[in-house]
Amino acid sequence: MKDTFNDENYSSAVEIAHMRFGAIAPVIQGLFPERTKTAYYKKIAEKPFKNSQGKEVFYKYNTFEKWEALYKRYGMDGLMPKVRSDSGVSRVLPDTAIEEIFRLKQQFPRINATLIYVKLIEDGFIKKSEASLCAVQRFIKKNDLKSARNPNIKDRKAFEEEFPCDMYQADTCHSIYINDNGIKRKT
Repeated sequence: MKDTFNDENYSSAVEIAHMRFGAIAPVIQGLFPERTKTAYYKKIAEKPFKNSQGKEVFYKYNTFEKWEALYKRYGMDGLMPKVRSDSGVSRVLPDTAIEEIFRLKQQFPRINATLIYVKLIEDGFIKKSEASLCAVQRFIKKNDLKSARNPNIKDRKAFEEEFPCDMYQADTCHSIYINDNGIKRKT
């Protein structure tokens, strides 16, 4: 974690560490009114705590015991939430599949995520059981690979035309009758 006071993530992590320390401080200082630490933790576990987003959260008493152990071992740094080491990295899509997504989007700028997903499975870059369509869609969205981002390309839906009245769609199989030698026939 960056040790910068201007960093928003660092500030929220410090705020969380202070909230955690506030819960275990009476035990650290030996000022808790109950007979045992566990009894004190069970008592404070009954009341909600406000997290950094302002939501009320209930914690189990074991959580407070873990916070105490972390504080005794690492100090305030132990109470700060950990940052995932793989944050921002696709864990499902292998590097070869990612390279293929970039290549497909460069070669076919208007291709959608579903077709890319099908192509990756057909070409053996991913297995259907290992990666989902949502993973490919999230990757494309996160890396800003949508075709609508390019101002020269207008993203169109499946049933959309450039001008009005270029396409009609009907829900019936036979819409018009034609007279053929006095007999009405379906078209």
